[in-house]
Amino acid sequence: MRYLLFEKYSLAAVLLILLFSNSLIAQSEIGKGVKLFEDGNLSEAKTFFQQKIKSDKKHAESNFYMGRIYFDEEDYEEATEWFKNAAKYNEELSKYAMWLGHAYGRRAQNAGKLKQAFYAKDSRKNYEKAIELDPDNVEARESAIEFYLQAPGFLGGGRDKAEEQATLISNIDGVAGFIAWGRIYSYYDEIESTYENYSTAIEIYPEEMVFYYRLFNYHFGEKEYDEAIEIAKKQLVYNDTTAVIYHNLGNAYQWADRFDEAFVEYQKALESDPEFSTTLYQIGRLAAVSNMYLKEGEESLIQFLAQKDEYDNNTLAWAYFRLGTIYENKGNIEAAKDQYEQALKANEDHDESKEALRRIS
Repeated sequence: MRYLLFEKYSLAAVLLILLFSNSLIAQSEIGKGVKLFEDGNLSEAKTFFQQKIKSDKKHAESNFYMGRIYFDEEDYEEATEWFKNAAKYNEELSKYAMWLGHAYGRRAQNAGKLKQAFYAKDSRKNYEKAIELDPDNVEARESAIEFYLQAPGFLGGGRDKAEEQATLISNIDGVAGFIAWGRIYSYYDEIESTYENYSTAIEIYPEEMVFYYRLFNYHFGEKEYDEAIEIAKKQLVYNDTTAVIYHNLGNAYQWADRFDEAFVEYQKALESDPEFSTTLYQIGRLAAVSNMYLKEGEESLIQFLAQKDEYDNNTLAWAYFRLGTIYENKGNIEAAKDQYEQALKANEDHDESKEALRRIS
């Protein structure tokens, strides 16, 4: 009898192990496709999930990732259909409804006035559905805030609804709550409230970098460079390894005409990240504007322009213009002229380069 009882439970245990193993295998298989997607291999990821759906049409997660792929490819109509499938095959998962809201939202942005209202309503309904399914889904609440801020009242928008979500987010996640309130204040250009919000956030969460960035941008945008410098310095107390913080501090020094101090901070940024392209550009700008560090500015801009495929035409025009200014400051007029012409090839409306060419011709 004991043997039979033991045999019975052994069989049950074996079945549980097999079920658990099958679950792990399924997760592992999906994991391959998810990694392809996350690594940016969209074509391979699409093939992977298409094959998965061939063997299991109602596999919700595969349908979801097909939607994500088409969303990243900016085919929002196709993405909508895949997200709808995912939400149909698993009606309980908040992220499916949320991403369906994202897809409808993008379609609303790109649609004519007639269809825009319908897509916007569908976007709102799915965000609200996502929140209903998972009240702790902060991303869905943040998306709802963005909708409520931008949509007119007849489509369900309104500041009161956005503020209600911000309050609820604050109850779930204090850091996200400050970000949500900051978004609302900045949307309505309430500068003082924006400043107070992020200042308070730093006091409560001194190790959260996002608030320093927001407050730095506030001061920098207001041309309060001394205050921006102090914020970046305070941030470095908690994080002295991130290139962008040194870069920001360098920018504040540069715009305050404290060029030597700016150059030092830019060098620190490059020590943290030798290929930090925005710093390479700013060293070039500093050299062009100040007529200092001309050699370093020239080398930095040449390195920056070696990556020109990564930049838009306006950015390239400014880089060529700054390099032209450096050559002009060094007395190499022909080289300067060549760079100004390159700037106009990149952007024919670059007025600074037109004026420079008139000046040296």
